[in-house]
Order: sequence, then C-alpha cells, then structure tokens
Amino acid sequence: MPAGTGSADQSSHKSDCYATYGGTVAETDMATTKTRRTTQPAAAVEYPYSDGKIMAEAPRHVDAIIYALSTLRNWFAGHSRVQVGADMFLYYQEGDNTKRLAPDLFVVRGLEALPEPSYKIWEAGRPPTFVLEVSSPSTEDRDRGEKQALYASIGVAEYWRFHPTGLLKDAERPGARLEGSVLQGLGYKPLQSRADGSIHSEVLGLDLRVDDRPGKDHLVRFRNPETGQDLLTFEELERSRQTAEERWRAAERHWRKSESRRRESESRRRESEEALRKESATRREAQRSQREAELALRDAETENARLRAHIAKLEGGEL
Repeated sequence: MPAGTGSADQSSHKSDCYATYGGTVAETDMATTKTRRTTQPAAAVEYPYSDGKIMAEAPRHVDAIIYALSTLRNWFAGHSRVQVGADMFLYYQEGDNTKRLAPDLFVVRGLEALPEPSYKIWEAGRPPTFVLEVSSPSTEDRDRGEKQALYASIGVAEYWRFHPTGLLKDAERPGARLEGSVLQGLGYKPLQSRADGSIHSEVLGLDLRVDDRPGKDHLVRFRNPETGQDLLTFEELERSRQTAEERWRAAERHWRKSESRRRESESRRRESEEALRKESATRREAQRSQREAELALRDAETENARLRAHIAKLEGGEL
C-alpha cells in the first residue's frame, strides 16, 4: 500500500499535540513545522488524500485488507466513538505534508467520526489506537523497521503485522505470519500467542488469528473471546441472512404443504364422518322400518288368528 514518505525528526522541541492511551502520553515532534512556519504558515499547507500514484496490489493482499476492514466496521458499527479506516494518509506533523503514513488498516478509539479526506493527528486530537500492516516481500522490511518506529513515535498503542502469502521476516516467533505488539516506552513489546495461534488485542477486545479455512489462509480472523465465535463481515452476514431466509422460505413451503395435506386429511375425515352419519341414519331407518314391519306382521298374524277362530265357530254352529 502507499507508504509514508520521510522519517521521524529527532528534536528536543515538542509540540502541543499529544495522544493518550492507557495513561501513556506520546508527543509528536514538531521542530520542522516551527522552522517552516517562518516562510509558510501551517494553514497554507495542503494535505492531499492521494499522492497520484497508481497502486498495484496482489489480490490476496487486497482481500486481507478488505476482509479485516469489513469485519471490524461491522463489529464496531454500534460504537459511536470507535472508527475504522484503511489505506488513508495519516499526517503526523503539522505544517509538513511529507510527514505521513498510510496504514493498511487502523482503528481509533475515542473519535466521533473518521476525518476526511485525510487524517491529521493534530486535528483529530489523537493517533490511531490500533494499526495493522499487511506485509508483502517489498514492504515488510519497512513495516518492521521505519514504519514501526514512526508508529511508536506518534503513540499508536498496538502495532500488528500480517503476511498473507508467506512468513514474517524477523518475527519474534519464528514461522509466524501474524504478529501483534503493544507500545511500551519508545518501542513495542510483542504480544504472546496462545496455543491455537491466536493473539489477544486489548485495544479491540478481540482475538486475532490466521484464518484456517481452506482457500482463506490469506485472511486474518477476528474472534469474540466472550463467546468464542468468529466475527462475520458484512458479506458473510448477508450470506447468512440469505441462507436464513432461504431456510425460512423452505420451511414455510414445507409448512404450507403440510397444512394443505392436513386440510385435505381434515376434509376427508369430515367426508368420512358425514358418510358414517348417513350410513348410521340409513341403518337406523332400516331398523325402524324392520320394527314397523315386524309389528305389522304380528298384527296381521293376530288378525289372521282371530279370523280363523271366527270361521271355526261358524263352522261349528256356534254362531
């Protein structure tokens, strides 16, 4: 990524621009600024947001930055005083626009909004609290040397390096691809990694590790230590939302089919019950007709017996 030009000036004269984190005060050297003000007021100095150079980065390098940026912006979206930026000119000496850096990724705590179009420490009132440089073979020497010293001099509380395609040179832990360090005095002290390779960031309140998913090992993964769950980017959340919606729609379709089958079953049950009621009514009607027939038959037999008796009397001369 575009790197800062120039180096930190060493002088006994200090500016009024301070950055405080965790009780440590970092002073920004402003000797050059005071010298230049005699010929060019600081207000007249322009601080461009671009150097006009064409940037050419490897896809994995870009992916690593964008992935980290979207993950942290999503995580801190509800924190009004935490800002996340990337590849932005960071000016650290008022009056001298050559004193600048361009962190691949940075986080600032205690800031209401990210300055635009460039970040001037004396206006923001504080330097970034967290910086991550995504190293490449052409930049990692400077990331480890000059840049690290500059970040320490302006008071960046945590400085991290990550190599998306190889191993970090001069890493405190041999074979490491991710390294974090915390500002102590005038330099950085490496943060210890856990058995699983993750490193905790006090600034972010998160654990960082190299992604171990196939095809994703060029990314830094962020984890919530309270839940043990990896954070999701906007893209991953959108995919998760779409997957959830698809599952919900599939469940709804299944429910509708089940409900349709239930209604059909209920309709068949009602039809069966109606048929049973009709059959029962028919049976009762048949039974009633049978009883009436039996009664009619008994009446007929009674009448027939009476008539036979009457005939017998007539024949016997009894009548």
